[in-house]
Amino acid sequence: MNEKGYSLVVTLLIITIFFILGLTILSVAIYQARFTEVRVEDVESLHEATQAIEETIAEMKVRIDDFELSAPEPENVAVPKSLLINKPEDLDNQLDDLIGDLEQRYGVNIEDVTKDYGIDQEKRKKLFTRVYTISYDIKDKDSQKTYKTVERRVILTNTPSFLKYAIGSTKDVILNGGAYIDGNIYAGGNAYVTNVANYIDNSKKYMEQTSFPTTSKTSVLFVNGSYYSCDHENGARTCYNIADNYFQRLVANYSNDVRFQSQAPSIQKEREEFIDVDFEWTVKDKLLNAAGIETFSQEYETYIDKSISQLFHELQDRFAVFDSVSSLQENIDSTNQSIILQSEDSPLFFLDQGELDLQEKWLIVNGDLFLGNSVDKSTKVRGNIIVLGNLTISGDIELDSTIYVFGRLDSPNVPGRTLIYNANIAGWDDKEVVLLSKGRLEIARINEFENNFSQTPNLKGYFYTESNATVYAVGSYINIEGGLFARGDTSSTAPDFDVSGLVINAYRGQVDRPNRLSFTQSNDIEQSRFVIRHDKSVFINRGEGLPFVKKLSLVVDKLIVK
Repeated sequence: MNEKGYSLVVTLLIITIFFILGLTILSVAIYQARFTEVRVEDVESLHEATQAIEETIAEMKVRIDDFELSAPEPENVAVPKSLLINKPEDLDNQLDDLIGDLEQRYGVNIEDVTKDYGIDQEKRKKLFTRVYTISYDIKDKDSQKTYKTVERRVILTNTPSFLKYAIGSTKDVILNGGAYIDGNIYAGGNAYVTNVANYIDNSKKYMEQTSFPTTSKTSVLFVNGSYYSCDHENGARTCYNIADNYFQRLVANYSNDVRFQSQAPSIQKEREEFIDVDFEWTVKDKLLNAAGIETFSQEYETYIDKSISQLFHELQDRFAVFDSVSSLQENIDSTNQSIILQSEDSPLFFLDQGELDLQEKWLIVNGDLFLGNSVDKSTKVRGNIIVLGNLTISGDIELDSTIYVFGRLDSPNVPGRTLIYNANIAGWDDKEVVLLSKGRLEIARINEFENNFSQTPNLKGYFYTESNATVYAVGSYINIEGGLFARGDTSSTAPDFDVSGLVINAYRGQVDRPNRLSFTQSNDIEQSRFVIRHDKSVFINRGEGLPFVKKLSLVVDKLIVK
């Protein structure tokens, strides 16, 4: 009898255990099914939100493409498609209608956050720049409470397209060696990628094998031509031949693909129109603005077709004139006019210590300008500058400026050149410089033989040349927060190379110089000797100083989920 009782208890215990186990499995299955259902709903909601924002941006791009910034047309002239806008107030009127339509159509929220970026009501009357946040609320189906928000910042601007890219050229782009690029790349012609860094030492040319370049996950390589790569293979198959004092590509060793180290960009054609900058027209526009003449005004139209030399001489009485930098620094607050710096004694001006805050004024330098520091403290400059000569930057500088380097008025066929030599350029109050040079842009000996890769930018700004450019980051360590663009000139080639456009040579690893250069190669991205990270805040910070173009474009930031 006792054994039968034990058997019953054991049987009931086993049944209970299996029952509990079954309930547990059932509960887990139900939970997983519910979790999967919630996850599917979450993914679908996220996709719906992303799609709504993308469609909003796509239509916004199409609609603003019809806007045209232009002087007022006679009333009897019909303007097909385009909506003529000759002042920022006209733009706001058009945008109000557009935003209301988009919000209703796509269920998004579009908030004007322009004032949050320092563009107050007064500046808004002068600028065509607008900043919006496009967001979409994801709500719980039962409670209808928002539990997640997807948003994207967009910047509406009338600036040239080159500012949208980390590096680029309307001609060819050549990436030799282990650069690291966080941002988009634009090649209006072809793109070439190799794993060899070319360099010059004591006037002799050399090649050193290194890694291929690397980009961030979100980078895009826009190539309107073709793309090629070459594997140097320790010299067994070379990418370049050194002849006639040039690095000449051995085209037979290049294949029709693009190779990157660790992380590669997506590759596609640029579908959007590339809005170019007319350098001479832009300088004239800024010179007229500096003289107090508003763009598209009737007075503006009477001057804009004249040469820069004519404008400079005819408008001098609208400027305050100083003959030395020290006099300018001491008396900057004594005038509300923009300033001309010129001297009969010397065409070279040194701004190499202290601060110069131009506030809302422009500075026109009639001669060559040197920016540097002659004391153990950074020289600081805030304001927009036109250099009618050449520009040299060397030493520790803090800038909050847009600088145009045009060239001498008495030598109109010799474009102004810019040399950035042994320099560290920081932003004044976390701003930056946008530097545009009509002639050569040379960046040389930046933090030479520095092997402490701090990842701190040593050149903060956007650097542009109308000409071709070659950058060497083999002995140098160049870390740019901003961008680098060489428009390109087919009548010549990039210095030391057989192509027109932008050439970047970058070693990855440590470089020393006991006698001649000594290399310690690395595949570590953090040891790239050329680093560039694009900064979209340039469209907002630089305001009136940026090149003015007659087309509006939309700059789209990264998608954020909150």
